Amino acid sequence: MLSTDYVNDYLDSHLAERQVNKIQHGFPSPRYWNELSVPLDEIGEDRRFLNEKTGQSPVFLYVGVPYCIKTDPGKCGYCLFPVEEFQGNAALENYYGYVEREAEMYREQMEGAVLAGAYFGGGTSNLYKAPVYHRLMDMVRRLFPEIQASADLTLEGIPQLFTRQKMEAIRACGMNRISMGVQQVNEHLNSLSGRKQTTGHVVQSLQWARELGLSANVDIIFGWPQQTVDSMLEDLETLVSWDVYDITHYELNVGGPTDFALNRFHELPSTLVNLEMYRAGRDFLLDRGYEQLSTYNFRRPGDPVARDFREGYVPRFEHMDTLGLGYAAITFFGNPALPQGRSWSFINQRSLAHYKAAVDAGRFPVERGFRHSPDDWLMMLLFRSLISTEVDLVQYRAAFGLDVYEKYATVWDVLAERGYAEITPERIRLVGDGAFYAPMLSALLAEERYRELREEAARRKKEARQAVPLPAPGVTGGG
Repeated sequence: MLSTDYVNDYLDSHLAERQVNKIQHGFPSPRYWNELSVPLDEIGEDRRFLNEKTGQSPVFLYVGVPYCIKTDPGKCGYCLFPVEEFQGNAALENYYGYVEREAEMYREQMEGAVLAGAYFGGGTSNLYKAPVYHRLMDMVRRLFPEIQASADLTLEGIPQLFTRQKMEAIRACGMNRISMGVQQVNEHLNSLSGRKQTTGHVVQSLQWARELGLSANVDIIFGWPQQTVDSMLEDLETLVSWDVYDITHYELNVGGPTDFALNRFHELPSTLVNLEMYRAGRDFLLDRGYEQLSTYNFRRPGDPVARDFREGYVPRFEHMDTLGLGYAAITFFGNPALPQGRSWSFINQRSLAHYKAAVDAGRFPVERGFRHSPDDWLMMLLFRSLISTEVDLVQYRAAFGLDVYEKYATVWDVLAERGYAEITPERIRLVGDGAFYAPMLSALLAEERYRELREEAARRKKEARQAVPLPAPGVTGGG
């Protein structure tokens, strides 16, 4: 167990760092996913076993698109996700044919499963022309003949690519929600990303969604170059005035060889200003009747067509199966009923050429993965709990037979002393600035396990170097 002094020193040394760069979609970070051979046949057997045992196992589906429209600067100035530049509709439809073929590979595994929700992301999923949305849902229904009545079926896109015809097709095919990456309502700030959207594009897309009965989420970013607290609040005020019920207000992730990291870093608000933005945005939305569902998700009650999409951050203790289809898609699979070491995270090929080559060869297009120990699975659930701002101690005790408070008592106690958490016998809840620091708190909880993973990675690297044969004496390379 980490000592109190260590926990305090860790927090003091990390408070001034950008928090969002520590965010994990799961535990551990994909940079530790070193298993090049992921046993899809074994995973398929486990899925079938669970379906037979439990009746209908819930599955969340992610379907990815690799393409984004060209911007100057590239990748909207900040994006760190693997994407390809859009080359036209023919290339997009060709790619989608590969996704359909990949889905067919999972048909037998998914027999008996029920679809609990789906997210069509990317890339930019509203690049598709209107008829393709029906094909997408036909593919989903072939894979999952049964879809829960409450299932949230969300398509992600950017405002300027929506048309009324596309919206009508999205609604008619059975999707029920759109998620719009607005990023900035302020047109000057938005132009720094090279994107061409206008306020009119956003308003029109929201109006079409409302007329057609589609729920609509808006993603908006704080910590943007040249942004101030006042300009951020103006954007939020505008969204509230437009009756946007569902707002994701998250911190800009800055890193890698992006334009914002290389050329606009000096224009970014400081970490302390980002914290001020978080506080101001949170309080603004709470004061206007929104509820905070997670670190960055806010929803106002009363949306007549809303569904509760929380797959990304709500722990599911009895079973986790998030199936990823397409380029760079991620799958999470595990269940406490399985033998140790049968829980996995894995990612599809992040090279489009390699993805297509695998499908052409009749292989699952998996690039690499990570086999979770029970402690790793516990940590993944804790990461999700912290994103949801609440750790339910009763559920953890029932699922794992342990007291999560006792296991990390020094961490929880220090957080409570600093005003970041409230502890009761039933739950630990992040309060105050605790939600803003959730990425840092996740990394702190995982510090000991990450140390082990770093040592294991170094050992593997050393063994790989030792396995390379030395040249025979007197043999030199050619010129």
